[in-house]
Amino acid sequence: MIVELILWMLGAYLVAGIPVGLLVGLARGVDLREIGSGNIGATNAGRALGRRWGLVVFALDVIKAAVPVAAALHRFADEPSGPTLIAAISLAAIVGHVFPIYLRFAGGKGVSCAFGVFLVLAPKAALLGLLVYLQTLWLTRISAVGSLTAALVIVGATWLDPAVPFPYVLLAAGLAGLIWERHRENLERVLVVAREARAREAQLRDET
Repeated sequence: MIVELILWMLGAYLVAGIPVGLLVGLARGVDLREIGSGNIGATNAGRALGRRWGLVVFALDVIKAAVPVAAALHRFADEPSGPTLIAAISLAAIVGHVFPIYLRFAGGKGVSCAFGVFLVLAPKAALLGLLVYLQTLWLTRISAVGSLTAALVIVGATWLDPAVPFPYVLLAAGLAGLIWERHRENLERVLVVAREARAREAQLRDET
């Protein structure tokens, strides 16, 4: 079983690690690593290539994570330790996207792939996270804030759903931590902008 698990994790890593955003960008004559934030994910693809191609990259990132996880769910669902094995394979898929061997371990931020993973493992939590992301994006116009909020919502939703196995809850918490870490620079920029906005408001109040 251990050897089989390692092979499944390796397969999930290699499949989910395929840099689809970079490949789509190159097919359009653009290297996403040299544009905008330099990230190969859907957000930067949308900025560089247009919203339609950003959605294409998002869909492909979701699919490349969902497929190995769905296959693992089919294979291990009836095993006594099935949820733990599936969670490990799911983690390998996310790690493949974030640290792909194809790009010297410099990949995306894991949001789209995490959504793909939980779309298979906990669909209600994933869809709730998507709704919160869209609402937060609409309110703030900042994708990073939507992603960070959605990651936390998925953790809470899996924790509160008794039908979700505990290994999936731990997976959600781990992925949320990873996503927050990958967005650290974005978060720092948001905080700087917020402080500057408060400073301007205070200055205007003093002047009036």
